[in-house]
Amino acid sequence: MKKTITILALALTTQAFSQLSVTRNRFNQFSFEAEYGLTYTRNPTQTSFKHSGIGFRYMANEYWGVKFDYAHDRIDDNGTPGTGSILDRASVQAVYNIGRVLNFRELTNSTVGLLLHSGVGYTRLNPFEERDYDNIGNFIIGGTVQLYINDSFALRGDLSGILNFRQQNSFYSEYNGTYTGKMLNASIGLTYYFGRNKNRSDWW
Repeated sequence: MKKTITILALALTTQAFSQLSVTRNRFNQFSFEAEYGLTYTRNPTQTSFKHSGIGFRYMANEYWGVKFDYAHDRIDDNGTPGTGSILDRASVQAVYNIGRVLNFRELTNSTVGLLLHSGVGYTRLNPFEERDYDNIGNFIIGGTVQLYINDSFALRGDLSGILNFRQQNSFYSEYNGTYTGKMLNASIGLTYYFGRNKNRSDWW
């Protein structure tokens, strides 16, 4: 009896993994992202068109995934020498394909997609003045609109809000003590899908 149960359990497990493999192989799960845009900061208020970023994303299924991204921001105080900062951010984020839930695939004939993303990471703030840099923890949340170009590329526009916890140097290189810095990134870029399958995770 135990032998029969063991064989049955192994058979069911094998079948489950086979189905999972088939499901995963229906579309490419990996993509690379690149973007360029602006940075808006609060306290002090400043807008800078010197934001760039890259990311690598893995979609476990049609709805959920994870991405690792890096962003670089340069903030100048309207050209005033010695004031400003450079921020380098790395984060890991969960990704949710809310466009599929909202039926964008049928409504737009698979030409428009919408992703939500949120996560945590590390930011290094390097002030222009001769002062030690900040090691900052961050929280990020945002949304990405995508326009289908072809099987390999999609045009993307992203809006993300970022909270910098325990930031000490301001974005203008002034020492303000510990506070929570606030940033907003708005960018456009491209998503590149790669893999051997014809279908892509965002459009399948």
